[in-house]
Amino acid sequence: MIKRAILFFIIAIAVSSCENDIDAVMELDSKKAATENGQDIVIIFSQGGKVNAKLMGPTMERGLDKPTYVAFNNGLKVFMYNDSLGLESTLSAKKGKFMEDDGDVFLSDSVIVINKKGERLDTKELNWDPKRKIFYSTKEVFIKTPTDSLHGWGLEANQDFSEKKILKVSGPITVQDSTAALN
Repeated sequence: MIKRAILFFIIAIAVSSCENDIDAVMELDSKKAATENGQDIVIIFSQGGKVNAKLMGPTMERGLDKPTYVAFNNGLKVFMYNDSLGLESTLSAKKGKFMEDDGDVFLSDSVIVINKKGERLDTKELNWDPKRKIFYSTKEVFIKTPTDSLHGWGLEANQDFSEKKILKVSGPITVQDSTAALN
């Protein structure tokens, strides 16, 4: 009889100690439900019926809590096209994050941009401001063209990278002779 009373007492203690706080459970459940995940992502961007870009990534996470975001934590590649679907440039990075509310894009870790002229930008971090329609960085940048190699810190460039400015240039710079074309 004593054994049964002890067993009953142990079971009662175990059952009463397994109480869950309903608020904690709801908070945990809401955090888990506040993200969407996807694999083998392909997104086509178009405007006015014309394709502007194609984004591909192995995984995507979308956070639904404010501020909402879309993150590519395992890499992404973007192909940017002109009006006749000609490839203008490609962009790749190991990580990317798009803030849905303001449209800002943050790219990091081995960011590479190559435009149709064969110019290549390498940097650790690149940001896109859709309101100003520019790419910018405060990190170290390397630009390689068919004729030059440029190095520095900080960058501003237009959306198709046809115009770009290194904010703090470092190393030798080759200046072409502007009078050579006149002779």
